[in-house]
Amino acid sequence: MNGERGGLRMGYLSNEQIGKIHGNAMDLLATHGFVVEHRGALEMLRDSGAAVDFTTHVVKAKRDLVEKCLRAGVDRFVLGARNPARNLTVECDARKPVFRNGGGVDRMLDLDSGEIRNMSLADVAALTRLLDGLDFIDVVSPLYAQDVPEGIRDLVVLQTLFENTSKHVNIRTFSRKNLEILIRMGEVVAGGPANLRKAPVFSLFDSPLSPLKFPELTVDVFLAAGRHGIPLYMANLPIAGGTGPFTLAGMIQLIHTELLASIVICQTANPGAPVMLHPLAMTMDWKTLLGLSASIESTIITAAAVQAANAVFHCPVDVHGPWSDTHVADSQSAIERTFQTLFPALSGAASIAGFGDVAEGLAFCPVQLGIDAELAGYTRKALEPIPMDDDRMAVEAIRRVGFNDDFSTDETTIRYLRTDYYQPAIMNRMGRDDWQRAGSKDINARARERIRGLMASHRPEPLAAGLAKELQALVKSAG
Repeated sequence: MNGERGGLRMGYLSNEQIGKIHGNAMDLLATHGFVVEHRGALEMLRDSGAAVDFTTHVVKAKRDLVEKCLRAGVDRFVLGARNPARNLTVECDARKPVFRNGGGVDRMLDLDSGEIRNMSLADVAALTRLLDGLDFIDVVSPLYAQDVPEGIRDLVVLQTLFENTSKHVNIRTFSRKNLEILIRMGEVVAGGPANLRKAPVFSLFDSPLSPLKFPELTVDVFLAAGRHGIPLYMANLPIAGGTGPFTLAGMIQLIHTELLASIVICQTANPGAPVMLHPLAMTMDWKTLLGLSASIESTIITAAAVQAANAVFHCPVDVHGPWSDTHVADSQSAIERTFQTLFPALSGAASIAGFGDVAEGLAFCPVQLGIDAELAGYTRKALEPIPMDDDRMAVEAIRRVGFNDDFSTDETTIRYLRTDYYQPAIMNRMGRDDWQRAGSKDINARARERIRGLMASHRPEPLAAGLAKELQALVKSAG
């Protein structure tokens, strides 16, 4: 770790190792190839110089094509928002990441009972309002209601996101037909296609199947996102010993190779398309044969993949950070998500997702989300450089106080009291007597209280009535 550029940085890989990984990936794409189950994309790649087998759908891309696609990437772009004041800029090798909740979840731990249950549309609306009110959440990812028909679930959820938050939102679609409607919904909220391209109010998410297979819908999403200038979270998720190699180095190699193949598709179709790489890694528990999202090995693989991506790709990197393999907001979850968040952040991730997730990302826990607010605050503080100006070095303060051992009222203390230290919202910093008088509440109880208070009090900026009607009409058109 070092602070030469301001703040901490870490890296598992040497420059030589990154070069080897990238060289191997180049060789794999040229000689082994990747599968693309999309006729139009196969024709496009053939016309761009790739070797294409239309029977097996295998594409082999030579170095010159891959390097051309890498050069076409953009290392900085805007995630727009319904409220322009909440627009974000993401960039490669970020010094401070943006944060988003864990998306794609359709079950939750009930805030009152703690029992797991299916998520309803009312839950999605309420939780989206909560995410709108939490300052540390920058991007709102979709939570999926199980009481909405699958055929229009993504459309209804995007409408609900637009209605209940003015932050940037993210969505994953389930069908080619719905993809076009989602884009039209974004154009409605943004004020037209040109405005959507300038400051996209939503982003799309999709991923290949490991190892190295791109289904038709995934490619459709890649192409449509680039065509309309919509940011794309371009993911992959191999499982070590399952859909990916068993070794840590092998997992890093496969992740890098899959991301490289994804870039070839996206940037061949639409050079300069805004892409956010999203490397994910799971490992296998050989006692239970269950995939693990938050093992220390998963953390290491992800952090190394971020480091390699920042060195090679001209794209910001997003990771699913605070996962946990336990089913509740407990001490195991705290340990796992601390490493899962801090290590990728120190490796230069531009965006970190997963806040509020438990049970390997299969359930959403509002209490955990409340605790994660502190994890986010600690992480951002840890990434900051230490201010080392002459005033803060306090030489004159040391002289003023002399040997009286009391700096509490010194002017330097007063000047920096509210700027140099992170002030937590729910951490316990009371003496034992005061803590007992306050009810002896643990962090879960304090998080639950804060979440309940926000859910009762926060009201997002309303969506204009005319826009709401247009969105509803688009959703109905899919029926």
